[in-house]
Amino acid sequence: MRVAIYARHSTDRQTTSTQDQIVRCEGHCSAQKYHVIDVYYDEAMSGAHMDSRPGISSLLMGAFDNRFDRIVCEDLSRISRDQGDVANFFKKMGFVGIEVETISEGIINELHIGLKGTMNALYLKDLSDKTHRGVVSAVLRGGVPGGNTYGYELVRTFDERGEPIRGKRQIIESEAATVRKIFELYQSGNKLKYICEELDAESIASPNGGKWNSTTLVGTRSRKTGLLRNTLYKGIVTFNKLHYRKNPSTGRKVPVVRPEDEWVRVPIPELQIVDDQVFDEVQSMLDERSSKANEYREMVKLRSPEETKQLHKNLNRSWRERQIKTRERVTAVFAGRLRCAEHGTKIGAHWAHHYSCSNPNCPHRSVPYDQLIDVVLREAQRLKTSDIAQFYDSDEMVEKRERVNKRIQTAEVRLKGLRDRAEHILNSLDLLNGNAWLEDNAEEVRLIRLEIDREKRKLKEISRPTNIKEIHERFLRLIDKLLVWTRDPEAVTQLRHTMKLYYIHAKWDALSDHCYRTCVIEYDFPAMVRVLGQKK
Repeated sequence: MRVAIYARHSTDRQTTSTQDQIVRCEGHCSAQKYHVIDVYYDEAMSGAHMDSRPGISSLLMGAFDNRFDRIVCEDLSRISRDQGDVANFFKKMGFVGIEVETISEGIINELHIGLKGTMNALYLKDLSDKTHRGVVSAVLRGGVPGGNTYGYELVRTFDERGEPIRGKRQIIESEAATVRKIFELYQSGNKLKYICEELDAESIASPNGGKWNSTTLVGTRSRKTGLLRNTLYKGIVTFNKLHYRKNPSTGRKVPVVRPEDEWVRVPIPELQIVDDQVFDEVQSMLDERSSKANEYREMVKLRSPEETKQLHKNLNRSWRERQIKTRERVTAVFAGRLRCAEHGTKIGAHWAHHYSCSNPNCPHRSVPYDQLIDVVLREAQRLKTSDIAQFYDSDEMVEKRERVNKRIQTAEVRLKGLRDRAEHILNSLDLLNGNAWLEDNAEEVRLIRLEIDREKRKLKEISRPTNIKEIHERFLRLIDKLLVWTRDPEAVTQLRHTMKLYYIHAKWDALSDHCYRTCVIEYDFPAMVRVLGQKK
């Protein structure tokens, strides 16, 4: 008899489990005088959902293609622990006339599907409950669950049996000072944007190492996330906020917020960073601002369709008026983008067409606009076609194109796999069942096609253009326009897309008692191609 072997294990810690299952199944097949045609397996794949497992998908295709007469596995739970998936799999195998045999149960029938499927489903639920209880008990013993929190670091210690104590934290004083500063600034009535700018100006890294943003500070109201809402800074760890439900269509877990009376709160005074009074006052301010936002949302829901339509008309009219006004407004091509090469700080408009670095001892103090625009335009005139070509031929861009090409090829392989699978199913099943399968998988096919189109557009953006010479000529013509009038609206608007930053260097000549300035321009070549590369 022709048979196929299927094996599966759930986690990376069971690295040898799949191979052990295959060896055991091969021994069983040898004893039963079966002829093993193929071996299918899924490594580190949960048994809770079948559609996300490539091994079981290949097994189904082999079954529809009549490659074997029986499937052998160690246990029914290797196929799936989900009752619905097991029943559906058994129904499909019955349709194509293929038996399922396990080493522990023998030939599978409807009784096994009902009883064993129920036992496997109960095992999953029991495992989930035990894991949750274990984490809750660890919190009650003083541990802090989840990842690390800003202001704290992990403490690696061992108990009397030599086992690692998990979840212990201690305060990092430098980060704790930042946390207190954030609470004080918010308590003083400062806006979130101002607080983020203040922290960035002091070069204080955010929890993820980058710049600060508002969501890092306030998070979401329903889950009480965000730095300002974190009760750990008050010396209380809050746990059991969420529970997860599995979407039966995708098999993915979806987080659901529990009622607040089910949340577990455990005091850990040694981890307190912010005073109770300050923390409570900040929470009141957050709730007040959130309430105002909710009131506005409720008001929006109460608007009639006519009111909404009129509001959109007014907004569109206001937007058009602003566009007209901005065309009348004349700006400099480098407005907001000048940088001091020596200090790395911004050079901004100071007074009466003069620009200054924020550093008081910098030579870039009270520099006239005419001097700066002259330096910038002279540097822009030096751009060559070879500079544009060199950017697209650089190792970085070549690697980017290779990565995008690889993603396109991977998506095309997935799409081809779905098409081949559809062809097998349509040939094996009746028209009604085949159409049902196509309807179930049409969305996945559409998403893969969209992914391929998106990656192809990205590849086009980072590929070397064929009309570099024409783009370069248009760029120089716009620079020539600025040489005639340095605030030409059309030239300024287009050129601001092509140049991102201007680094101004200063060199003092003691003989002539004069400061000579040069400029290094950071170009945005993909934007230059996008704006100036269009056919006229």
